[in-house]
Amino acid sequence: MNIEVWLKIYEKILLDFGFSREKDERAARIMKKLGDGKLMDESVLEIVRGKEVAVIGGAYSGEEIREEMKITAGKAVYKVDFTPSIHVTDMEEDDEILVELQNRGCILVLHAHGDNIERIKSVIPKLRRFVGTTQSVPFDRIYNFGGFTDGDRAALLAKKFGAEKIGLYGFNFESAESETKLKKLKWARRILEMEGII
Repeated sequence: MNIEVWLKIYEKILLDFGFSREKDERAARIMKKLGDGKLMDESVLEIVRGKEVAVIGGAYSGEEIREEMKITAGKAVYKVDFTPSIHVTDMEEDDEILVELQNRGCILVLHAHGDNIERIKSVIPKLRRFVGTTQSVPFDRIYNFGGFTDGDRAALLAKKFGAEKIGLYGFNFESAESETKLKKLKWARRILEMEGII
């Protein structure tokens, strides 16, 4: 997704949820400071180019996955019995699972936003390397590939870096544990439709 297009969507999301752009940008600066020397260049994500890619969301329940490359999103990583090539998350998982994924060779794509500053401070010192992302204006190896939830960010990442085909698994836009989460899923669906992924 073009960054100018994304930032217009982002402004609408900020208004819809009452989120603070200032807090989002502060979180990104903290990620940059703590991650200095650990931040990977986006070129590491070129591994998806030309591949058939499965993006696995939080509602995954064991369906057979045919695609050769697998990207997990957020807590979906608890539901799979394999190590994904890439894991996209705003770090709601336990620190230990993220460290273990890194140790197994998974590329971690960690997202900074205003509500997860404490997670950033907890997780990043324990890691050796990761790709950093923000919801706002990208800067100095803190990237913005578009997307709002872990799932649609993962799918947009796959599209940006040239996946030949993107299969979605465990994406349920109709059911969530709260009204806020359901509203987030509706935005995710809208974004994926805009990008022609669904």
